[in-house]
Amino acid sequence: MSTQITKTKLDKLNILELYQHYDVLERSRPLLSADSLELVQAELEQCATLRSEKVDRLYYALASHEDALERIKKEKELIDDAKKHHESQVGQIKRLICWLRRALPLDSNRIKGKNYEFVLSRQRQLSVEIHSSVEDWEPEEQQKYCVVQTVTTTKETVLTSLDGKVLERKTEPKTKTELIPNIDALRDAYSEGQIIPKGVRVEQNYSIRKNRLFSDKRVDSISSDNLEGLLQQSESA
Repeated sequence: MSTQITKTKLDKLNILELYQHYDVLERSRPLLSADSLELVQAELEQCATLRSEKVDRLYYALASHEDALERIKKEKELIDDAKKHHESQVGQIKRLICWLRRALPLDSNRIKGKNYEFVLSRQRQLSVEIHSSVEDWEPEEQQKYCVVQTVTTTKETVLTSLDGKVLERKTEPKTKTELIPNIDALRDAYSEGQIIPKGVRVEQNYSIRKNRLFSDKRVDSISSDNLEGLLQQSESA
């Protein structure tokens, strides 16, 4: 016995088509006979059931992707934390290697281990690290070790017709002024033994190259006579 008034294969319809089909059936009810109404009602119920199942699938799909995004976000936070940790460790190790440079003879730039060595090359300029705000420096320090940086950017807005004719052109300059450290002044002051602001570290850094060391042990050498004999044997063969 048929449970549908139409020949539509409801299980083949997507969610949008199910909503549209349900709406068409619903609007056709006033035009149908009593016998046809039973079939329409049965088809409406089937349509509603399939539609509800597909709505639930949408929920599961949305929840699944949201969960995946949340996991990705947490994983990214873990990766960022790990990146910061390793960057910090690299910085500390390099500072330690540069400090060990002080223990080397003046004419040496190599720190050797058993299998590896570090080759240090003196950088031309002193490195300057600033871990304090210039706003917290004393007025005398600001006067001596700061400069005023002024940056002006211009935003241009152009309105044109569809054929390219310029209808309006407007420029808006924007200026930003801020107090920033004078790196060269800090380097010079450090080199001259002057007092620099708190939170500022100036030091001589080195470029560090890593090398693999190879064993110096030599295999017992073959005498030249024996070597000539070996070559003669090889040629005769």
